Amino acid sequence: MSIMRRKAAIAQTGNARKIGLTVFAFIIVCFGTPAAFALDTMGLPAAGLRQDEYRLGIDYSYSKMDLDLSEGKYSDYVLHYDLVQRTGQLQPKVLKDLTIHKGYVNLGYGITDMGEVFMRIGGALAEFEGSMWESGEIFNSNLDFSISGGAKVTFYEDDFLKIGGLCQLSYTKLDGIMKPDDWPTISYPGADSVKIEITEMQIAVGPAYEIEDNVIIYGGPFYHYLTGDMENIYTGLYTVENNPAGLITMEYSWSLEEDATYGGYIGTRMKLAENSSLNMEYQLTSAAYCIGTSITWRF
Repeated sequence: MSIMRRKAAIAQTGNARKIGLTVFAFIIVCFGTPAAFALDTMGLPAAGLRQDEYRLGIDYSYSKMDLDLSEGKYSDYVLHYDLVQRTGQLQPKVLKDLTIHKGYVNLGYGITDMGEVFMRIGGALAEFEGSMWESGEIFNSNLDFSISGGAKVTFYEDDFLKIGGLCQLSYTKLDGIMKPDDWPTISYPGADSVKIEITEMQIAVGPAYEIEDNVIIYGGPFYHYLTGDMENIYTGLYTVENNPAGLITMEYSWSLEEDATYGGYIGTRMKLAENSSLNMEYQLTSAAYCIGTSITWRF
């Protein structure tokens, strides 16, 4: 009997090592993938609820990324003795180191023993510095609306291993002020209004393995698609030789639509009490990363 237990333990250790190496390989591959953007925590890539079970949780994620801005357009309106309008195209640019904090209330429901649906509702804060116009400007958003939802399915399950997949969609709105600290206050006394809207889809597949009692590691590759818009508006005084001469409004807009990108993620879930657990997760691509955590209760 002891020999059989030892063989089973050795088999478990071997499987855990194989899964760990596989997930690690996914992360390494991500360094050569295209850019990704605002990322949401995904959790186990398989159903974590039995039929008719509910889950209530609190999620937090921190992500930093570079954002490609394309299809740019501008319109300038100068009100002096009459209204003068200028329009044109903008060159593509990269908004670097956009940092986003997201917080959600997470509610899940087990449709069957092998499938669940979930919804997250919460808010987001964002910031970046000096990369929009490269003039020392600082952007800080208000606390704005963010929502996410999706489903998870288990394809295979035994005593220690689950293999499954998930799909989730999210929408985030960011609205705030960009202050041009390095620009002269006489000719540019105001601040820009910046609006960003992002819609995303993430699809992941992979294993979740119980390496010891109440501790699960999980991870795998994921697909990511993003579309959205960014708008930058300034209204202030138009000056000639530092003397007010009229009113000017400058409007700039870009599209945030990208081809499919791929990344990898890894995480762990630890049981805190009979019906509660703690998740910690890390996602990575060549131009972005996300660190997330959540506390959940099943009932």
